[in-house]
Amino acid sequence: MKNIFGLTKNEQRVVIVVVMVLLAATLAKHFRNNRSPIPVTTSPHPTAAPSPSSAEDEQAPPPDPP
Repeated sequence: MKNIFGLTKNEQRVVIVVVMVLLAATLAKHFRNNRSPIPVTTSPHPTAAPSPSSAEDEQAPPPDPP
């Protein structure tokens, strides 16, 4: 019976390195896709601060009549 996988030592090493690289890339992709998301904020309800110009308009006294 003929051995169809008759590889030299150097060829065997190349095949092993290629398989290891493919395995490492697959594992890295798996862990990157399944990692827990980073929390965006620590406060439960972020609120937007009013703009300074609108706050001044609300607090400004009415203009004197001419």
